[in-house]
Amino acid sequence: MKKISISLLLCLLILNSYSQKIIENPYFSATTAPYVKITKIELSDTATIMSFDVTFFPKWSISLSSKKTYIQDSKGGEKLYVKRAEGIELDKKITSSVTGRNIYKLFFPPLNKNTTLIDYMEDQWKIFDIEVVHQQHFSIVPQELKGNWLRTDGSNDWIIGVYDNMIIYENEVWNKVFIERNKKVYKLLLQQNNKTRNLIIKKAKNNNIFIGTDTKNLNLLSRNTTFKKNYIIENDSDFKLPVFHKDTFVFKGYIKGYHPKMGKTGMIYIDDIINQEQNSNLVTINPDGTFLVKCFMIHPQVVLIRILGIKDAIFAEPGKTLFYFADISEYTTAFKTLTDYKKRKRKSLFMGDNARVNADLKSTDTIDYYDDDKLQKQLPDMDGNQYKSYCLEIMQKELAQLKEYIAYNSICKKALTIKEFEIPYRTYENILSFNGKKQYAYRKKNNVPREQREIPLKSESFQPEYYNFINSSDLNNPVSLVCGAAYNSLINRIQYSDCVRQQPAINYTFKVFSDSLNSKAIKLTSEENLLLNKLKICNSVDSMNMFIKQDSATWKKLVTQHMNLINSISRNAFTDTNDKNFKKYFGLEAGLAKEIMYSQTRCSKLKGTFKPFSDEEMEEIKQKVQTKFIVDYLMELSKVKEIEIAKKLVANKKKSDFQMNETPKTEADKLFDAIIQKYKGKVIFVDFWATWCSPCRSGIENMKPLKEEFKDKDLVFLYITDESSPIDTWNMLIPDIKGEHYRVKKDEWNYFKSKFKIGGIPHYALVNKIGEIVRDHIYFASSSNELKILFNEYLK
Repeated sequence: MKKISISLLLCLLILNSYSQKIIENPYFSATTAPYVKITKIELSDTATIMSFDVTFFPKWSISLSSKKTYIQDSKGGEKLYVKRAEGIELDKKITSSVTGRNIYKLFFPPLNKNTTLIDYMEDQWKIFDIEVVHQQHFSIVPQELKGNWLRTDGSNDWIIGVYDNMIIYENEVWNKVFIERNKKVYKLLLQQNNKTRNLIIKKAKNNNIFIGTDTKNLNLLSRNTTFKKNYIIENDSDFKLPVFHKDTFVFKGYIKGYHPKMGKTGMIYIDDIINQEQNSNLVTINPDGTFLVKCFMIHPQVVLIRILGIKDAIFAEPGKTLFYFADISEYTTAFKTLTDYKKRKRKSLFMGDNARVNADLKSTDTIDYYDDDKLQKQLPDMDGNQYKSYCLEIMQKELAQLKEYIAYNSICKKALTIKEFEIPYRTYENILSFNGKKQYAYRKKNNVPREQREIPLKSESFQPEYYNFINSSDLNNPVSLVCGAAYNSLINRIQYSDCVRQQPAINYTFKVFSDSLNSKAIKLTSEENLLLNKLKICNSVDSMNMFIKQDSATWKKLVTQHMNLINSISRNAFTDTNDKNFKKYFGLEAGLAKEIMYSQTRCSKLKGTFKPFSDEEMEEIKQKVQTKFIVDYLMELSKVKEIEIAKKLVANKKKSDFQMNETPKTEADKLFDAIIQKYKGKVIFVDFWATWCSPCRSGIENMKPLKEEFKDKDLVFLYITDESSPIDTWNMLIPDIKGEHYRVKKDEWNYFKSKFKIGGIPHYALVNKIGEIVRDHIYFASSSNELKILFNEYLK
């Protein structure tokens, strides 16, 4: 009996030790929150207890949702939601202590006995592959060789990156690595597809290394940057003309700290300044964090990348290859203010073509003193001149800091050129955006919803001298295109500024018409001359209509005889007025800037009418645009559109998810009710749009995934346009727009504009199942989350 008791006791002790396991500072593979530390995990048959040490900012709030916080076997399976907590209260905002440190425990249900790795998932904080059973970690390289190695000659060129499962060298990722060691010397054989490289790495003092292809040609490298004031950049050259050329930009990269559960895609956005489009290029991330994408470009420029939480800008060039290293911890670390974020330590590295340009741009991108958050509070009380002075003062401060930087640091000519264009252009864009920024600040200060379009705040108008900071010769310099979005945004602000886009005077057409007749020696009757002279001096729509009504017969005869000339003058009136204002306010006449604006207008029409350029339009393009590349590119776009139309005509025959409807014949105030009558019992999303409206078309495109999600629900997508949408274009486009379609007459459209207070399109409204307009002026951007919530609310 005594022996049996001892055996039972031993078994109980063994079972107890198994069922109450403690893991201190568990290993994990990746995290989205480097400031969240798991200090201990306690496993038992009744619970999984995780101890946390979260270092946040003093007095900042944190919260943990019991409905969104769970652990799960890394292989998948049941989600084990948090049951209770110690040291923090669930489902409540908790203010951090004066130290910013938060120590607490979370209690989850017990894990399956076979679980070895778990994921901790919360709304924002995610930690992957947390070890609850110790794992063996294999690395293809010794620990002492790991890291990013830079030249020590003062260039700080990134030569090689050595990691657990790969080596990055000469713009390539090498997964097959064979290492032979002889004392302090390593011989490496790198293999990738059909390529091989042999490297010698020798240990040096201060944890540095020598590296080369043979023992006679070794370069000293360090993990740290090396400062040498007198370092001279070899083969340094600035941008050369011509800037425009079409080719492919190859963008490669590696994201340190990546995990596939963070997401598998990203985007690189490249502006096409001629057709005013931002081309979105999908970046597909491999499980090991590497990626490769090929992008079409028409000139070198700074472009935007958005990969997971990484928001960065890089310099890209057609025909070149760039390798980009990013450490995800740089972008997942919490920062208290925007200023702190701007001053963060940069971890990005570059290899390949234009590596030096990108490295120098990174080292100078802290030169940014424009503080949007601070200005939000000040703008409602500022006038245009005060804001202009503020912006120009900021610009001078930034240019002074750039000058100070280059006095003590080496910077390549291309990076310097980009910064010298970028800083002023960014400033000028901000100044030209004053009215819009002030309105936004007013809305934010007074909690005015986005749906409310009208606010008691008048836009300011300015005289030409207000814009004296603009230098037209810089805008016409093709090299200025290299700063990318900074140039594009400035051109856009100039093109659509209030001072430029003024309506032509009421009598403008009649004055030009009279001059044209005189130049062509065309004689008019005395009645026609009398009417035309009256119209030349009219200063309002009412007076114009009065003169025409008084002598309608003469007007009808005049219009009938000279219809083409009058139409041509009317079409060009707006353009002519714009051209005069470009010169008056910005000093812009013939040159690259005007050619780009003109090209964008032509491309907008190409997309809006969904028709290739006519022979007449092609001739006009050749006359107005002197840059051969732009002319050829526009002709090419027209040809592409022609091919696209032919394909679309074939594809449209197979589509049936759209319905073309006749507008009901009824009184104006009953028209909308008559249209929606057939959809009673369903929620109706109403979209007032036009074929020529780019934001309308973008909104329709962004809506497609939501349509698919709600395709089996009682939800109707109703599209209403007017006669400004050419019938051929409308017929061409709507087969690709699932929903119910109406094309109404001008008077009917005017009624809708009045009923829904439509100030611009796209305009969205929502009708409930009993035919009531429950939401109007709905805001819809690229994200459809708010619409999804709205639809579900009224579908219930």
